[in-house]
Amino acid sequence: MQFLTKTCALPLLALSLAACGGGGGGGSKSSPSPVPSSTAASSVAPSSTPASSVAPSSSSIASSTPASSSSSSAMEGSETTQTATSVNGYSIAKIDNCGVGISAAAKTFAVFADYDGGVQNQNLSSLSFSGWNHATNGSSTEWTMLKNSGTTYNFNTNAKVNDSCNGVDSINMVLLKKIADWDHQHSNGFERNILAHGYKFGDIENLVFDIKINSAKTSIPSLDTLKTTYASYVSAATVDALEDGKVNIGITLADGTNLNGAIIFQLDQTALSDQWVRVTIPMSKLSYYQEVNYVRTNKTQADLSSVVIRRMLVVAETKSGAVLRGNITPWNTSVPETFKEADLSFKKIELQLK
Repeated sequence: MQFLTKTCALPLLALSLAACGGGGGGGSKSSPSPVPSSTAASSVAPSSTPASSVAPSSSSIASSTPASSSSSSAMEGSETTQTATSVNGYSIAKIDNCGVGISAAAKTFAVFADYDGGVQNQNLSSLSFSGWNHATNGSSTEWTMLKNSGTTYNFNTNAKVNDSCNGVDSINMVLLKKIADWDHQHSNGFERNILAHGYKFGDIENLVFDIKINSAKTSIPSLDTLKTTYASYVSAATVDALEDGKVNIGITLADGTNLNGAIIFQLDQTALSDQWVRVTIPMSKLSYYQEVNYVRTNKTQADLSSVVIRRMLVVAETKSGAVLRGNITPWNTSVPETFKEADLSFKKIELQLK
């Protein structure tokens, strides 16, 4: 069966906050001088059939293959990364000595970073970050199955000193994604507006995320649980195509009109919880597309090479980026809702430039 999904319509910021959520905020360091940018309206537009705001990643994880290990500093005892594992073309490497002796590399733009505790408790609003949380919208039924109170899923306007990483700042948020309904499917999230810096899709080599899954408030339904919950609505095969019971994070780079590059990357919370890891994503692994009036047209990386990026959007996702609603006919409000809840800390979000 094919999934009918619904996109966070982001053509207007007000609409994005009302429907799927939107906003942005974070810290930067050592950013190059801005270059003139193109005129930008709002961000991601909806897809042809109601679809996720983030383009789906490959539904299956490729065999893990070792990549060469890298070190973030030559200083003895400083932060290093272990041998990386390749997953679907991006790499995941555990971080040792987190936050010790780190600094911005050349040809790097920090969407958010605190190098070795140099800047702490950063005001994210002043850095053009913002976020949203629909779980506090006053509905008495929509959020019944959440594991925590609605305010738990708020976007905090300040970064926090993180004791698990040498006291560097981190953005901390329990990201929330619906499994069944596409209304408010991206129940919360955050973004940063980087338009003023003038970076084009073609300027970037890799996206880099230093991230930790915090086990305390992470709750990801197992496939068996989902199959039992939705047994009278969809087949087991439909659930398998939708989800895999892992932490999935959706990243979208948007030009502010209707051009986007996006990816969903996956972290196995069973193996990686409470450990800092570095995820490095080549820009060639993003899906590029134009989205107008729910119609998505595939683009190539070259098509967007000279397009200026307005913002980066971060949300929780299912494996496929879809929800079950498109496979449930007729849809009604009695269909139970379940959620993916990923308690995450980000200490670094960087654009590695060419």
